[in-house]
Amino acid sequence: MKLRVGANWDITFLDQIKGSSVDTLFGKLPFDIVGGARPGFVLPQVGRKEVEKYIQACHERGFEFSYLLNAPCLGNLQYSKKGFRKLIDLLEWIDQAKVDSVIVGIPYLVDLVRKHFPHLKVKISTTARVNTVRKALQYEDMGVEEIIIDEHINRDFKTLEAIRKAVKCHLELIVNNICLWQCPYNFEHVNHDGHASRQGEEGEYCYLQYPGYLCLYRKLTDPVELLKSPWIRPEDLSIYEAMGYDHFKITERFKRTPLLIEHVRAYERRRYEGNLLDLFTLPRKGAFTPIHLRYFIQPRHINILKVSELERVFDLEMRDLIQLNNQKLDGFLDHFKQNDCNQTSCSSCGYCEKVFEKVAEVKKEEVQKAAQRVKEFSEKLISGELYDIPISHSLFRLPMMKTLLLKLLEWRKSKESLNHG
Repeated sequence: MKLRVGANWDITFLDQIKGSSVDTLFGKLPFDIVGGARPGFVLPQVGRKEVEKYIQACHERGFEFSYLLNAPCLGNLQYSKKGFRKLIDLLEWIDQAKVDSVIVGIPYLVDLVRKHFPHLKVKISTTARVNTVRKALQYEDMGVEEIIIDEHINRDFKTLEAIRKAVKCHLELIVNNICLWQCPYNFEHVNHDGHASRQGEEGEYCYLQYPGYLCLYRKLTDPVELLKSPWIRPEDLSIYEAMGYDHFKITERFKRTPLLIEHVRAYERRRYEGNLLDLFTLPRKGAFTPIHLRYFIQPRHINILKVSELERVFDLEMRDLIQLNNQKLDGFLDHFKQNDCNQTSCSSCGYCEKVFEKVAEVKKEEVQKAAQRVKEFSEKLISGELYDIPISHSLFRLPMMKTLLLKLLEWRKSKESLNHG
């Protein structure tokens, strides 16, 4: 078994996982010309020098490093002299930094890297949604070394087995994804994040993750969706290994080191005792690096006073509101070996609902209140209320208003330090 883990740029983390099953760290600059599958404002704000130093530290400890170029589109920047040059400049730096492989989301980047940097290994991101034998074979024919399989088929065992038998390249599975299964918001969400991590677009809008709010709302109003998400328990890795899968990916890149260590140890030991939700990326105070609020203070785009309501919306601990007893989930996957969820509606099956009743504890009143907060905020993005700035735009040019905005930013930063320190 080989584990791939997100880089939070803490070199002490590398020392703590030395000798484990981890063989590769993955990450990227918070903003670059390509963008990635996470918005830049949630990531540690590192520059090229810090990344180079981290990659060197990885190599010194026997780890490889994969650089993410996994945005689902390039905004057609590749079709201009300036855009093409910027792509090559980024790849030249990636090469000079001694990156071992790049993880890409579109075929154009496969061919671009193959043409100009043939010694770089190329991996296909889950954002490419490789979920059939034909897709896997076509990417393998492009010459990629590894494919990260669409996590939404993690319980489609027939397809997983067929893909593994059809291709010779390495295959990787994401183990702790908590997206809604077959999420209707997923493509929009990932596309949003690609733009929200693309260099030069930071000041063009105030990025508010509307698909993310809808996703969280669904989980709060119907918590059984948490059970339906395509995660893989540490105890169930052997099921996938028996099919020939031995590369597993642990997200995220904005987790603090103690949480990353907890997750690596759980999958390393193949056992976790406690609330299964602890292994996923859900609202949890102090577990993640602070969001960088300066990207939200965009008075020419949005009413910043109303945006500040986000703090109240996400002031919750999912792990306290909902408990999934991991030890009671032994044998949970047996059902999916014999049943095809793609051919059955949840309402006619009811399997997950029955299991959820046995393994879950839900603080219903608190969950409903949290759901209502999410709903109220997300509706303001549709009604236009967040853009209805009650103060004249000219006031934002006044020195007094600029001072007020700076003080608001400083206050938010100090509050983050207290909450996450």
